[in-house]
Amino acid sequence: MGRHTLLRAFLAVALAFSTVIATGATSAVTEASAAAATDLATTKRDFARRVAFENPVPEVSAEAWNALLSNRGDAAINDFFSTGWAEALKRAAKRIELNNWYVNDIFKYAIPGSHVYRATENALLGTDNDRDLFVRLGYDEAKERDRADDNKRDERLARLSKEDRDFVTQLANNDPGIQVKAAAQRAITGSDTSISLFFKYHWAIGAKLDDERFRRETHERNQDFLRTIEALQRSALAAEAAEREASGEFARKHRQDAITNWEAADEAARKNSVDWLAEQAKADAQAAAWHRIAELARTAPSEQDWDEVLRRAGEGNTSWADEAAEAVRWADTWKAMAEDMRKKADAAKERDH
Repeated sequence: MGRHTLLRAFLAVALAFSTVIATGATSAVTEASAAAATDLATTKRDFARRVAFENPVPEVSAEAWNALLSNRGDAAINDFFSTGWAEALKRAAKRIELNNWYVNDIFKYAIPGSHVYRATENALLGTDNDRDLFVRLGYDEAKERDRADDNKRDERLARLSKEDRDFVTQLANNDPGIQVKAAAQRAITGSDTSISLFFKYHWAIGAKLDDERFRRETHERNQDFLRTIEALQRSALAAEAAEREASGEFARKHRQDAITNWEAADEAARKNSVDWLAEQAKADAQAAAWHRIAELARTAPSEQDWDEVLRRAGEGNTSWADEAAEAVRWADTWKAMAEDMRKKADAAKERDH
């Protein structure tokens, strides 16, 4: 079961939130305010699940899980977004700094052509998680392979055909992934060995970097919007509470403050909905690119490991198609949130007449 299937299964579980019911002339305003808070709380919990399943930074993912499994409920989720995420990133930064120092130091003294040299080079080209895996396991495994081979490493690269170079050139010119495109551009400016190494290592490394970058950036952008909208909603609810306690010009001023904040929240939510649709377009482009690669791999005549390329293309197409579907879901979520904020602003305007 893939990560998105798991995510959708968790999202299918409804979460119950209590509704604040007031009496008298202020009951409609109070119910609307409680509903707005509940909607945002549900959105934050849904997003925390996405972060827990998919964020490429292990410390952030673990912190999200801790919040979701906490018996403190929404308070734990709020703490995760207000402080927990930032603290997790600080811990990750320290780990990443140490890993980078360690891997670079090993590479400096590695024997060219050895398993350690190649494994270290690939770790340096890869993601932070690749370097973490190298530090924990990869270095020892590479040393053991060198010991078994008596430090005589054979790359066993496939013979290159013109079609192979043409294929990599297409990726260098057209691939939607920034890192894959850059890796392909570096490969076509080099020797045939560079092209072969692209097929064997650098393509997969670039694809993983593109995938992690997409998830990291969309998660962080969504977090920023959540923080902005939550602050605006809090200000709007506070203004409405002050309005209920005031009269005359003072009540009108608080009402106008509420309107201003509801409208700003509406605008921010609409912008995030549009941004998620833009992310959907990026994910669709990636899925389409992997589909084209799969079609080419099925008929490619050269000696490259096209079965592996075909497998990677199938996984890439499915993964990016899931990302596109998830982006549409979040675009719809933020659109609905915007419409709710607009209703709150309109309701406040009605009270102004």
